[in-house]
Amino acid sequence: MKSRAVKNAGYLLALAPQIILVLGVYTGFAWLSVLFFFVFLPVVRKFVGNDLSVPNTAPSAFLAGYLRAVPRLYFVTWAIVLPWSIWILSVKPMTVAEYIGFALGLWIVNSLNTAIGHELIHSRSRFDRALGGILNASAGYFHFPEEHLSHHERTGHYHGGDAAVPGTSIYAYAAGRYFRYLRVAWEFETARLKRNKSIWLANRLLRRALVPILIGAAYCYFAGVTGLVIYLFQVVGASFSVQAITYLQHWGLSEKETPELRDFGFSWEDGCWMQACVTLNHAFHGQHHLTLARPYYELGTAKGGLLLPASYPVMFVLALFPQFFSGIMQARLEAWLKDFEDREMQEHSSDCIGTTMIAQALSRGQASLSAVVENSH
Repeated sequence: MKSRAVKNAGYLLALAPQIILVLGVYTGFAWLSVLFFFVFLPVVRKFVGNDLSVPNTAPSAFLAGYLRAVPRLYFVTWAIVLPWSIWILSVKPMTVAEYIGFALGLWIVNSLNTAIGHELIHSRSRFDRALGGILNASAGYFHFPEEHLSHHERTGHYHGGDAAVPGTSIYAYAAGRYFRYLRVAWEFETARLKRNKSIWLANRLLRRALVPILIGAAYCYFAGVTGLVIYLFQVVGASFSVQAITYLQHWGLSEKETPELRDFGFSWEDGCWMQACVTLNHAFHGQHHLTLARPYYELGTAKGGLLLPASYPVMFVLALFPQFFSGIMQARLEAWLKDFEDREMQEHSSDCIGTTMIAQALSRGQASLSAVVENSH
């Protein structure tokens, strides 16, 4: 996929998980969302390929308006799908398998809410940042904006940062990171209130925390205990997804251990075209870390960057098996570092008239001649 125009239209696929969730219910196939994300996306990559389109660094006014509207449109569709999910649970009887399939499909959507919300909170528009905060809060991750400021400051560090030390399981990482950043976000907000001499009612964390509380109450009131349990699963599941994606994006990369990745934002990337459209280029994470102000449509594949062995859905599943996952990631990282060192050695050994390379060739030639002489005796 090399066409920029196709990619621009493809960004509307960000709405697909919400649409598929609804279709799954009305077609009687509640597991449709799970199949789409964990089976269809990885398989279709074989046919669609990676994203080779050129980023939109200077779109026309009309095109820029459309591209900025896509995450806003996502918010609007979610504002419809969210109450629909409460209503459908209150009126439609489901089997246990259907409840599980619906809950997993809704978890996928809520997890993607945090990806689209991430794009919105980086916007220059105050309105968009407010939408991003609400979108994340609706998934139960109300402290995302404050957490994310700290995340960008600590990229490339093991201790106190977001780079998972090789050998650390996703479960230990997720639990530790969630509670650490909840504390960091609270400290950040209380410091802001103190600096501005504001009262506690101005605390943005408390305000956004009302969003999941009210949503949870609505699920409980209209859909009973089942509805509340499903929403609590969304809160825990989306929180785990945020940690898991961060785990994948920065696993094993630090200033001390992998300084070669500094120019790539200390991030693993993935160029799957379908995934890029669905997540609004969320997997082009290294470029995002290097230039925070760039909107999603200005991001693209980093030439020579460190790529994940597979797309996010596949790597997410593999990460659930820590030892197997670590082996795959370590092998890919070591291969990239070796290739990087080879390129660096070639670059540093060259000069304008080639004397270094000539000397190396002569040295290799002399060694070969010596070997021939020794063998002849």
